[in-house]
Amino acid sequence: MHDHFDGVNEVCENLPMSPVSDPAYPTDVRAALLAAAYAELVEHGPEGLSLRAIAARAGVSRGTPKWHFGNRAGLLTALAVQGYGQLDADVRAALTGLTDPAARFTALGRAYMAFGLDNPELFELMFQSGELDRGDPALGQAQREAFSVLIDAAAATTAEPASQALPTAGDIPLLAWACSHGLVALVRGGVLQAVTGLATRDQTAQLAYQLANTFTQIVTP
Repeated sequence: MHDHFDGVNEVCENLPMSPVSDPAYPTDVRAALLAAAYAELVEHGPEGLSLRAIAARAGVSRGTPKWHFGNRAGLLTALAVQGYGQLDADVRAALTGLTDPAARFTALGRAYMAFGLDNPELFELMFQSGELDRGDPALGQAQREAFSVLIDAAAATTAEPASQALPTAGDIPLLAWACSHGLVALVRGGVLQAVTGLATRDQTAQLAYQLANTFTQIVTP
């Protein structure tokens, strides 16, 4: 009898470990998948993302991404939500210690641009990918939270401007967003460097920051 069970135990010991018992299997599978998706995004861009490659990088089975996110769009949307969360954290951190409304507004613009220039693939996924589930409640909430910081900062800069030639207080957040976002796109696409004739991308980025500062000076008299 003991010989029989000894044989069974030997066979079981040679079988691959289950995900539950495998110490290498990620305990927070969803977080592991998102981390793997981000790594794949950086290496291959939004169009090159593969659920199979993401699962392999995360160390899980091929069907695991669909189990947690439903499909490719669900995973990409969750990654974009995470991106908006990081953007929100970055712009809020940029306000630390600043009390002057104009300085806070300037810091927000620079933080937004830094996020876009430092995370180009994620930035593209968040704002340009047609594969995201735009009706996802979590995505909408993350977008509103990230943008609310800009609205609050703009509201604190000034009331209605003295000159009708200047934008109203209600228009300022959208204009600031358009300015910062547009400058990121112009730098990333190489257009600003081509038009200005600057020698390097770093010089072009510095010019973009200066332009953002100029915009702040115009809308926060």
